[in-house]
Amino acid sequence: MPGGSLEKARVAFRYGADAIYIGSPMFSLRTRENKTSEDDIATIVKEAHEMGKMVYVTINAFPHQSAIPAYRNHLKKLKEIKPDGIIFADWGICALAKEICPDIPLHLSVQSCTMNEPAIKQWQSLGVVRLITAREMSTAEVKQIHDLMPDLEIEYFVHGSVCMAYSGRCIMSAFTGGRDANAGTCNHTCRWNYRVKDDDGHEIDMGAHVANCVGCPSGEARSIESFEKNCVVEEEERKGEHVPVEEDFHGTHIMSSRDMAMIEFLPQIIEAGVCSLKVEGRNKTAYYVATVARAYRKALDNIAAGKEFDTKVWDEIHATANRGFFPGFAQGKPQKGDIQYEANRSHSTHQFAGRVVSWENGRAEILVKNRLNEGDEIEVVMPNMDEDFLFPATGMQFGEEDVDALHGGNDNKVATIKCEKEIPAGVFLRKRI
Repeated sequence: MPGGSLEKARVAFRYGADAIYIGSPMFSLRTRENKTSEDDIATIVKEAHEMGKMVYVTINAFPHQSAIPAYRNHLKKLKEIKPDGIIFADWGICALAKEICPDIPLHLSVQSCTMNEPAIKQWQSLGVVRLITAREMSTAEVKQIHDLMPDLEIEYFVHGSVCMAYSGRCIMSAFTGGRDANAGTCNHTCRWNYRVKDDDGHEIDMGAHVANCVGCPSGEARSIESFEKNCVVEEEERKGEHVPVEEDFHGTHIMSSRDMAMIEFLPQIIEAGVCSLKVEGRNKTAYYVATVARAYRKALDNIAAGKEFDTKVWDEIHATANRGFFPGFAQGKPQKGDIQYEANRSHSTHQFAGRVVSWENGRAEILVKNRLNEGDEIEVVMPNMDEDFLFPATGMQFGEEDVDALHGGNDNKVATIKCEKEIPAGVFLRKRI
């Protein structure tokens, strides 16, 4: 599971993860909303090892020469911390890791786009013990590699956002916003909302066969074909910045993919020889980490027990913010209907409501994240899905005041709510949308 912070790493372990990956902002591909320090990494490595669990540290950015001294110092620190693996993508980082901390296993990042035996053998000759496969590999291709190289550890992405570029090697962010995705500062250009305009900057109303030029003085309708080589798109918060694009009446979300979810395909993935299932999302919330971790934990435990697929785990996956799901490349190239370039909106069935701070004498102290109204049905998200329970939102207080609604964004005051059944500190609350 992703450990985007010390808190998220702890949540991942509590909700069922066997291992997490974590990285300091400067050295990994997640700099936004990531304040993980080297001391945080040292802390979580110590805690994980006490639980018999594992921590992999990401150093998967592509560094410029000016950053190399800092990378050397970081690797020296990791030599002392002793994580269970270093995830890297750059040849130079591989060489530095071998030189500075040769006892830490090397894991080849998905960013390397490695997917064939000759390339893997080259990396193995440099000390790589685990391949994190490119997202574009099917389970059948993974099995081919496993059959050819049975001693190779294979890690496979099973869940999370999908990049419009080949395993993340994208320059759109750098082109449109000056932020380098390959240095960890992606601005997610592919997720923006766009308006189609003509080459004069007038907005186009995309119809079935014609497009009405909203801003043209004549207001005349023009055929879609007449815009084919002259369309531009404008992102809603970047007025006047036009990006040329070919477009038709099918829509404008031309780069935004559905999210990947392979929870139904875990038996095939295991059969293919995968030893580690990976979930994307270091910039996602702690609630996301908890929800996805326990869903996949439940699915894996059911497989180990010889049970049939439990559709409740799908319900759990849909309780997180998502753009709709498809099975990635698990069965080969996506087919018609797998990818829908639709509005970049959440399809979640539930809303994260808050997190429990403490419980005593039938009242829970909570940090409220989203509005709770009197009478709302609240679901307690326990580490074990089978222990979840519901209770009504009653007896709410904000500070010393009785209220009929609680709002997010007021962490400086204590909010409490009536709940007869004890709730462990740190678990999450949500309500159905």
